[in-house]
Amino acid sequence: MWQEQFIEKIRNVFEPNERVIALFLAGSFGKGQADAYTDVDLLAIVARDDQAEFSAGWRHQLETIAPVVFWNELGKEERVFNAITDQWQRVDLAVADAESLKKRSRDALKPLIDRQGLYDALPATVPWTGPNKGYVAYLINEFFRVFGLLAVASGRREYLLSMAGVELLRMMLFNLLSEEVERSDKGGMLAWSRRLSPEQLGLLASIPPLEPTPQSLIDAHLACAKAFLPRARKMAERWNIEWPQAFEEATWNNLEREVGLIKPDGLS
Repeated sequence: MWQEQFIEKIRNVFEPNERVIALFLAGSFGKGQADAYTDVDLLAIVARDDQAEFSAGWRHQLETIAPVVFWNELGKEERVFNAITDQWQRVDLAVADAESLKKRSRDALKPLIDRQGLYDALPATVPWTGPNKGYVAYLINEFFRVFGLLAVASGRREYLLSMAGVELLRMMLFNLLSEEVERSDKGGMLAWSRRLSPEQLGLLASIPPLEPTPQSLIDAHLACAKAFLPRARKMAERWNIEWPQAFEEATWNNLEREVGLIKPDGLS
């Protein structure tokens, strides 16, 4: 795999740089789950006062290994740099300090450089403490909002727009199912089969194929509701998340008036 040689070249670039307290493989390589399609996720531990200078030189250092054709910078407290080379090799580097490293665990990292023995001081794993309740509440409300827009799209005959709405609902279902997974590190977004169970993947696949016709879109929206709402309600009850009952009732009532879509008994 190309990644192994690339990783060694990056390690050699950083080895002489005393600002780099530690360098770890994260992501799939850090967990030992990499394959030929895995990007290289790196975590550099650098003192807060040295991070600006270190970050400013990272692109130049990477381009001594391979030409960069895509570059993106994210974050403020913890900087993240996304790069793609001319051979479409994907390399992500996060820059953090030693204090931030304490939030991570040994089962998600592989040390490449560790001048102060930081890796051995980490916990073996980070236990799952439940779903992000604020995010689950957001997903439930957002589901009803997008679901209810079927009435607008149908009234305007914006069937292509409504097809896009179904895919939004499917992604909300994916995100809800991800919150069900009882692991603190759920894995990357490009490997759904590692994150979700076969049953969960089957639920995502249960949404019928779409055509830009009124009945196809009604059927798909209803399939999304049947897949999403029982799981969401169960999660809300288990984790004491407030259910937007008035919003749900108003949404179903409006869809019945405008589209003729009646709420199935099983979703009550």
